[in-house]
Amino acid sequence: MPPALLEEWMPALLAQLAAPGAQLVRATGSDGRRQLYVFDADRESFATFAGNGSGWTVRQGGPVALWDDIQRALIAWQDAGRPDISAMRLRITPRSHRYWIGDSPALRWEHRLT
Repeated sequence: MPPALLEEWMPALLAQLAAPGAQLVRATGSDGRRQLYVFDADRESFATFAGNGSGWTVRQGGPVALWDDIQRALIAWQDAGRPDISAMRLRITPRSHRYWIGDSPALRWEHRLT
């Protein structure tokens, strides 16, 4: 799954649901190559992506494998036919926000309110 997909609106939304505290950062390395980073300061976790000409090299660190979580959601979304935002459902309760698309467990998220 190419991390550049996160520059599209729907994949970016899915990534935010899969890793709610994460941020996507774009940079250009000293060698002129494009670099992408996903990091979550609260969970002290990161993923770095460096273009290698034919694809991307991914490196992750910290207690949470951020890219694994995001990639799992993106693959499930693609397997579901890349539904748009109209397929997303949301249930708001005093305790949480629940989001889902279809019946796939990989396309279900619950964000508890504190």
